[in-house]
Amino acid sequence: RSRVAARHALTLWNSAKFLVDYGNVESFVPRYADLAHGPNGELQPLDRWLVARTGRLVADATGGYERWLTVDVIRAFDAFVDDLSNWYIRRSRRRFWEGDEAALRTLWYAIATGLRVVSPVMPFLAEHLWRTLVADACEDAPASVFLAGWPEATARDDALLAEVADVRRVVELGRQARSAAGMKLRQ
Repeated sequence: RSRVAARHALTLWNSAKFLVDYGNVESFVPRYADLAHGPNGELQPLDRWLVARTGRLVADATGGYERWLTVDVIRAFDAFVDDLSNWYIRRSRRRFWEGDEAALRTLWYAIATGLRVVSPVMPFLAEHLWRTLVADACEDAPASVFLAGWPEATARDDALLAEVADVRRVVELGRQARSAAGMKLRQ
């Protein structure tokens, strides 16, 4: 289990680094107020999905903490990090290359909210990333993730979450069929 946890921590780290690298290129300045209700502006369907997925993380983690089941919190966070990196970032790469501010705001919102959720069980990593991504970038942000409070559960678009889950199942079935046929993934 520790190897899997380390892999997810590395994935979170790489996702944050991706945000910092592309944010610096575009002189992106996050707004702390976005953490209250999510990024505003013209959000594409994939952005709306990540906002809804982040809302699901908050709800799942809240339930895990209320039941005193840290393992449920970790499972929810691991699944979230996987979705963030392997679905949102991969599918939005071209938008980041083009400097799409909505994509940057959405990714920042998701990571910053995720840090608030996981901070009780990953305090040092969450604190370091919070200071880098939020406290140093937003004048009105608390200096510590532990002073930021618990994120409010926002209204989720469960239909969009279900639709993307169906699309991901189809993509996975296609990947399995290619693998069974001996075809390389990038063909």
